[in-house]
Parts: sequence; C-alpha cells; structure tokens
Amino acid sequence: GSEMCIRDSNIISEGGFAMPQFPHEEVAFESGINVRFTIYNSNNDYIPEHWHRSMEVIYIYEGSMELIEGQRVLLLHAGDYHVINSAAVHATRTTTPSRVLLLQIPYAFLIGAIPEYESIRFLFSHRDSSADAQIQEILTSMGDLYTKKPQSYTLRFSGLLYDFLYILMTHYKVTVDNTSRIQSQKNLHRLEPVIQYIQSHYTEAISLENAASLAHLNPEYFCRFFRRNMGTTLTSYINSVRLTHVCKDLKDTDLNISEILDRHGVTNYKLFLRTFKQVYGCAPRNFRKQ
Repeated sequence: GSEMCIRDSNIISEGGFAMPQFPHEEVAFESGINVRFTIYNSNNDYIPEHWHRSMEVIYIYEGSMELIEGQRVLLLHAGDYHVINSAAVHATRTTTPSRVLLLQIPYAFLIGAIPEYESIRFLFSHRDSSADAQIQEILTSMGDLYTKKPQSYTLRFSGLLYDFLYILMTHYKVTVDNTSRIQSQKNLHRLEPVIQYIQSHYTEAISLENAASLAHLNPEYFCRFFRRNMGTTLTSYINSVRLTHVCKDLKDTDLNISEILDRHGVTNYKLFLRTFKQVYGCAPRNFRKQ
C-alpha cells in the first residue's frame, strides 16, 4: 500500500487504514533511509488502539511507556525496546515525562528485504540478552546518526537497519499459521470503515447500530467482533478517541473544561471523568495544572 503522512489532520493513512496522528508523533517519511524515524518527548500522552502495515519499533531513552497489545500490558522503562508486528492492534500511554525513539519500517520494505515476511512474526516470549544488547546498541546508534546527520549518514543508517532485521530473524522469528493471519487481516479490514468513521465523527453520538452497519454485521455479533479484534469495547474506543482530543485541548488551549468536553462530544460527564482518572491518574483540572 502507499505510505503517506497527511499533516494538519488527525490521520496517518497507511496501506488503506487509519490511525490517530498526534502532535508529538510527527512521523514523516525520511528520504534516503526508507523508513519513518523520529525521537520525541512525551508526557501523559495516550494513543488509543490502532494498527498499520508497517512494523513499529519503540525504544525508551528516558521515562516509561505502557504498551497495550491485545490482552497484554507491557511497561517499558529507559533502555527497553519493543517490536510491534505488522497489523497488530496496539495502544500506548506515557505515564511520566519520557523521551522515545519511534521507528516504523514500511511493509513494502519488509517484503523486499525478507521474502518470507508474510508468513513470519517476531515474538519475544523468550528473551535473548545478548541479542537484546545488540538491538539496543543498534537503535541508539540510529538515534545518534539521525540526530547528528553526518555526511552520507543514510548509508550507515541503512546498514544498521539491515543488522537490526538480521538479529530479529536469527533470534525472534516465528513462523505463523497463514490461515489465522489472513483471517485476522480480513477482520481488521472489515473494521477500517468503522474506525475511520469514529475518527471523523467522534464529536457526535455514534450508535452501536450505526457502527455495526458500517461493518455489515448485526449489532449483537458486531459487539463481540469489535472486542475480539480491537481488544476493547466500542464504547471504550470512542471514549478513548474523545479523551485524546480533550487532552490536547487541555494542554494547548485556555478554553474552560466544560467547553472542551462539549466541543468533543462528551455527554456523560461522570463516566468520562472516571475514564479520565483511570487513564491519567487525576482529574482534568489537575492534569492541566501539571
């Protein structure tokens, strides 16, 4: 699929489906290195469940990040890295002031470099400490090159990228059952119009019937289907999307809190405040002060 970054909007469109685009996640296609690469500062930022065809790598320089992948919640601290496989649904949240390296390797590049990529995934249930040390060194070297951009740095960067993939292939490669992989891709494909609709219409009341009709499923089955594939309920997901927009306004504007909530379609204040406190550990007023 074509990989592009639409700035000034809240969507990165990548291979046909949408993911939220937040101010700190300025992920531009970098000429000469064939990947998206950025180092950003983040504090109390939450990015709801999304997926993309690129493989994503996160490395924590400072602070910590909570990464939700399906039923697993991982807490990454300074020096930790994590690989998110293509089309794996994930959400992230920084809980302290953090500095994060983000690398996204496009699907087309992966298929070109690893012909059998379609039928493999990288799994980290058994960690190899020497491989991990090499990976950490490669990622920090990439960060240095990207920051300093010495002459012809793209050649060295590309070498490191291939080294990184080589270590993943030799230590963390798992062959996956093609039928379940294809089924899960079909399921996510079916949810694309629902996710895109929510991204564009989150300020409105979105009914279960409305969402289910976009996926051409009956409402009762749709509830289970959404939860099974996204790892969260439809209501929670819509609330999460609203939450991210509310937080952006708390940080970037002087609007009063009730005005911000109205602006982003929050009608059940009690429920929203409860969700807000669960995610950020405080009320919106305190969040703004911090």
